[in-house]
Amino acid sequence: MKSFAIVFPCFNEEKIIQKFLQNIQEVIIPYAETHHFELFLVDDASTDKTIAQAELYRAENKGISLTIISLSYNMGHQEAIRQGLQHVEASEKNHTGIIVMDADGEDNPDALHKLIVEENFDIVFVERGKRSESWSFKLGYYFYKNIFRLITGKKINFGNYSMISQRVLQSTARQKYFHYSGFLSKSKYNIRKIKFDRLKRIDGKSKMSYKGLVFHGLYSLVEYAEEILFSLIKIFAVVLLALFAVGIHIVYSKYVAEIAPYGWSSTIAVNLLISALIIISSIIICLLQISIKRSINQRDREYNVR
Repeated sequence: MKSFAIVFPCFNEEKIIQKFLQNIQEVIIPYAETHHFELFLVDDASTDKTIAQAELYRAENKGISLTIISLSYNMGHQEAIRQGLQHVEASEKNHTGIIVMDADGEDNPDALHKLIVEENFDIVFVERGKRSESWSFKLGYYFYKNIFRLITGKKINFGNYSMISQRVLQSTARQKYFHYSGFLSKSKYNIRKIKFDRLKRIDGKSKMSYKGLVFHGLYSLVEYAEEILFSLIKIFAVVLLALFAVGIHIVYSKYVAEIAPYGWSSTIAVNLLISALIIISSIIICLLQISIKRSINQRDREYNVR
């Protein structure tokens, strides 16, 4: 019998949580006779009646169960996902797949039909098709995708909605990350993608501000700190070569050819020097970020061993 864990973080979703659970149930209940589905609701310290509403849920088939994980304080969306995955791992059940999705209704439940029948997978992302957000959000998302591709060399047209295998869970659940999908996208595992259009939010209101969306996008770049660092080092090398060439030109013109260097030479030299200093600062920031991330992961590994 195949077994699936579905993890979804929630924060103050009392108005929609029952509708969300019902939508999930409508999709998976045809499979419940031959499959087992364990739903993991990760309540990120909601201040409303999210948990009370979720507890009213009654599965229509014994092949479906609901586990509610209550976090003691608000940890944020990404950390709530990690806590949910750690609970799945701690359950020591050999799930066929572990699915992560958001509980606001935008992640199309119909994608579960395809995820459930996937075979021999490591990671499956549900790629985003058409969206129903405002034009300003779509414009911002367009620029974000292109900036991400320019910096990392990879496309990111997917979010948290994904499925991982049991072996991926065991190797990643205890690792620290800032952006779940960004973290998975740089892994060495085999990655597949399926495409589904995004739905409208069940209640029509997003809890994340534009500021939150900007930082959420920046966190995805944090996962690629090593790649960004290497790119900065290459750019720094090019700037140094250019600065060296301009310096040779100025010295040759003034002391060998005994002619006044072109005025633009000094301007270019100053600009290159400023660019080099900015790049050095960025390299230092990347090194600090990598060091902090590795220290956190090392601490978590030591804690888990104890």
